[in-house]
Amino acid sequence: MEPQSCYLQSDAIKESVMGIGLAHMDFTPLFYGVVMFLGLWSMWHKITHGQVLGFTVEVSVFALVFMLHGGTMAGGFAAMVCALLGGSILPRTIRRNK
Repeated sequence: MEPQSCYLQSDAIKESVMGIGLAHMDFTPLFYGVVMFLGLWSMWHKITHGQVLGFTVEVSVFALVFMLHGGTMAGGFAAMVCALLGGSILPRTIRRNK
């Protein structure tokens, strides 16, 4: 009986020590915040520098993708990334075609 109780105590100590090492950090909100900041900064830059086409494309793409994804947090993230890419690539493509 004694070796078994020692074994159980050893497992409890091992679990508590391992729990200290696991920080349970999730960088998703940080990454989400950085992408959100970049999106807001991009739209602010386009408004203040007179890039109306780029701003319009960015807002339109964000609204469309956000609605298509049902307004979820994952959909919002997808919409932000898509709007950043669309707002920086599509206006250049449209200007080249004219």
